[in-house]
This record gives sequence, C-alpha cells and structure tokens, in this order.
Amino acid sequence: MNNSILISSDVINTIRSLPADQQFSIVSALAGEMIFGAVVGDELSDEEKRLYAVIKSAVCRDSMPHRCQSSKV
Repeated sequence: MNNSILISSDVINTIRSLPADQQFSIVSALAGEMIFGAVVGDELSDEEKRLYAVIKSAVCRDSMPHRCQSSKV
C-alpha cells in the first residue's frame, strides 16, 4: 500500500477537544474508512457526521503532499 495518512497535531487537538464518546466514534469511523475501507453509516449521530466530515477533510488535505511524494519513490 503506497497511500500515506497524516494526522496532524491540529487534527489530534481537535479530536481531543471533543467529549470522550465522540472522540471514540470519530476516530473509529476515521480508521475504519481510511484503513479498512469501511463505509461510514448510521453509527454516527448527525452532529458526529458533521464533525467527521470536517476532520476527514483535514486529514485528506494534510495527507495529500505525502501521497504525492510517496508516488514518486
């Protein structure tokens, strides 16, 4: 697998600022989708889905330069 996933300190701090139950839900969904290819569905509440979308966007944005570099190797 050549795709890198970068989780920046900003993303970690954002996740840590959430209540504990939301932290677990968001991180589980993120890992499930990005590592295992799982589909994020009804296991997240509407609020968690919005948070997940923002966090996933940040992870994808932060990871993009590393994906480009790893494809050159």
